Amino acid sequence: MRNTMRDGRSGRRLKSTLIVAGILFVGAVIGVGAVKGYHRVRGSSAAQSGAIAQASAGYGLSAPTSATVVGRDLFVANQAGNSVSVVNALTGAHVATVSGSSFDLDQPTSITNVGPDVFVANGAGDSVTEFGAADRAPVRIIAGPQFQFSDPIALTVDANELFVLSATGAVTGVSPATGGLLGVATGPQYGFRAPSSLVVSGSNLFVTNSAGNSVSVIDASTLGLIKLLEGSQYRFSTPTAAVIHGGDLWVTNRTSDSVTQVSVSTGNVIRVIVDHTNLPTPGPITAGDGYVFTLSPPGVSPMVSQIDPSKGKVNWMMCNGNGPYLLANPQAVAVAGSNLWVVNKDSNSLTEMDTDTGDLIRTIS
Repeated sequence: MRNTMRDGRSGRRLKSTLIVAGILFVGAVIGVGAVKGYHRVRGSSAAQSGAIAQASAGYGLSAPTSATVVGRDLFVANQAGNSVSVVNALTGAHVATVSGSSFDLDQPTSITNVGPDVFVANGAGDSVTEFGAADRAPVRIIAGPQFQFSDPIALTVDANELFVLSATGAVTGVSPATGGLLGVATGPQYGFRAPSSLVVSGSNLFVTNSAGNSVSVIDASTLGLIKLLEGSQYRFSTPTAAVIHGGDLWVTNRTSDSVTQVSVSTGNVIRVIVDHTNLPTPGPITAGDGYVFTLSPPGVSPMVSQIDPSKGKVNWMMCNGNGPYLLANPQAVAVAGSNLWVVNKDSNSLTEMDTDTGDLIRTIS
């Protein structure tokens, strides 16, 4: 599918940035469901016709779930493979596969980086693995009852702290430098109900509660509760993931085909973007190269949608009807410069797209 109501951009920017997963705060609601989306095969475009399909032999992709970018490399966590595949984010070449007993990877669910090191949450191991991004050598395994890890599913970081979200309802603060415990936020006062993602902005940590239709706001320094964002003004409807972009918090609402944009500084809702055609059951979300991107994993036609954050509208959405994208239950999306990488769990594949046009660059499967 593609929505062609979009603005062209005259220049391309190459940046080594990644933003994966995020969250948000009261006011105007904008419905854009009238914007038409339709299937369009882009075989005539240079980018589409020149798309590359690469076999994943040696890549080790096995139910990939999450990704992060460090420099030129894309690190992909493989839940079924108990491994991390390292791919050159510019060329798509296989760099390495991280696995083995020294890393103790156990059904990894989330991955991020702090400076030169990569951190992986192990859903079945109730632990976090740390290794060097450059040499891919193990640094430490962070585990123990004091951390209160229980099915860790998401990671986020600020300058001084790694935050680990457990599916059972706890946020653990860890020192990236030492691996030591900094604190744990848990208990009924936090309003955790099927927490699904977390993101940090300044002194605030935000956790989406998919079963509570709410967002918990936590002090990033003390891990004390600041407030619980809930109520009709937020329009949260099974909030699934969130990201920070442009000083705002963006939250995907899976059961209302919408994204909520909230000002972090004022707590006011800027808009709620509702689009039943172009944002069906949105889940994972990221931002980069001037855009916000969402994934719609369920159903027979998974898709990637690009949102113009300044106008609050969907510029385009791409699905497998537009070409051999190999989208299948996409679980994560990462931005590396002007390239968008989508992690497909059910097809054991990666899809690389142009961030501006959505054109297919290559698939690795």
